[in-house]
Amino acid sequence: MADFDFAASLQEQISALFHHRVHLVVRSISPSVAICYMPQHVDTKQLHTSILSPLLQLGQTPTIEDLRSSLPIGEIMDIATIPECAPLIVKGWVYIATPQAGIAANVADLPKRSLTSPENETTILGPMVAFTESIGMNTTLLRTSIPDTELCSEEYKMGNKRNTTIHLMFMADRANPDRVELVRQRIKQLRLNDVTGSSELMHMIQDNDLSVFPQLMLTERIDLASHSLIEGKIIILLDGSPLVIVGPSEFIDFFLSMEDRYLGWGIGTFIRALRMVALILSVFLTPAYVAALTFHYEIIPSSLLVSLIESRSKVPFPPLFETIILEVTMELLREAGARLPTKVGQTMGIVGGIVIGQAAVQAGFTSNILIMLVALAALGSFATPDYLMSSSLRLVRYPMVIFAGMWGSIGIVFVTSLVTMHLIRQTSLGRPYFSPVHPIKESDLAYDEVLLPEPKGLTATGHKVRKYVRSISLRSLWTGKIDD
Repeated sequence: MADFDFAASLQEQISALFHHRVHLVVRSISPSVAICYMPQHVDTKQLHTSILSPLLQLGQTPTIEDLRSSLPIGEIMDIATIPECAPLIVKGWVYIATPQAGIAANVADLPKRSLTSPENETTILGPMVAFTESIGMNTTLLRTSIPDTELCSEEYKMGNKRNTTIHLMFMADRANPDRVELVRQRIKQLRLNDVTGSSELMHMIQDNDLSVFPQLMLTERIDLASHSLIEGKIIILLDGSPLVIVGPSEFIDFFLSMEDRYLGWGIGTFIRALRMVALILSVFLTPAYVAALTFHYEIIPSSLLVSLIESRSKVPFPPLFETIILEVTMELLREAGARLPTKVGQTMGIVGGIVIGQAAVQAGFTSNILIMLVALAALGSFATPDYLMSSSLRLVRYPMVIFAGMWGSIGIVFVTSLVTMHLIRQTSLGRPYFSPVHPIKESDLAYDEVLLPEPKGLTATGHKVRKYVRSISLRSLWTGKIDD
């Protein structure tokens, strides 16, 4: 009768905790031991071999120490009160209860996505493995990539409802201790019911959440995350998210790609320079068009001016209004293509762009020259490797166009000055966001912008590599020999 009473009491408490809305199994093992679990969430084979069989071989009144020593399971946690076991049961743990206390053992068999190639940060060369939604698998991937004892990992719990797991990872011998402590404090100070993704967490812990520019990076690439760890940066992993947070991140980091290193120093440097050109086109091309047609006709060559006049002869709108209409149309096409299924979205983006562009020109809504310029500006924004930074640049283009229509080139300079001052004032985990441009560091700037041949026999990173960069002159690149 005691057997039934203990199991029934546990069943009543667990059912009240879950409000009778889940299917739980409460099984009596002995008069003083009972287990509770969700059958759909556990590995049935491991449950029988690693928990049920050892427990049935124990005596009638085993102690907590007897329970722990008899279970051949790696993850076992002490449970003081029944409410503590609720989130563990949902995650596939088995709660083993006694009248005095209890323990929980991990025998979870939850659905997991297999390893796949990166979807948003695709490259032709380099590793083709991306992070998954499993924080355990992501941590294992990073530790496999960096088999170093200096790689530290700290675990935190966040969210009053979901109790989401967060891992803070860094290299103890390379990361700045003050920045690591800063991230610790920001994570501990968060009081939330739910955290849905890494992007939401990133906005909560970055230095200035009011800025439109991201101060921390999100990546799905394992090689980028491991390289950032070796460079002394901090990685934050969130359970349930395939993206990891990388910080501190500088403005220039958002325009670099891991593929640059795989292409070699010559091609990699050219691609980086091309992205800088794309940045200029993305931000300044359409504002320059509006300013030139509104205030500065004299800077347009006479032959091109004739073509512009003929192209705009049927357009009833001023250049400012015409440009804003076309920019918004381009954003609608991009957003619609991103939300539709992949094949349908690609077809809609191409066909929709051609049809709408041709119809707009024939109807006199816009000029064909502006369509070409808006398309070039869109290509420039798409050349930015980071999606959040690309979105920020597109957002900055709108006030640039408006002020160009109001004040011409003075408006472009005004908005550019405001954005530059804003970037200079920003920090990423305490590190200057616009570094190495401000404060200026010539060696770091060369190291970030120019991919030079790797130093033979030099295994250190950081300041030693930058010292190597300073030793390379134009003559050494021409002769193939490094100056001493």
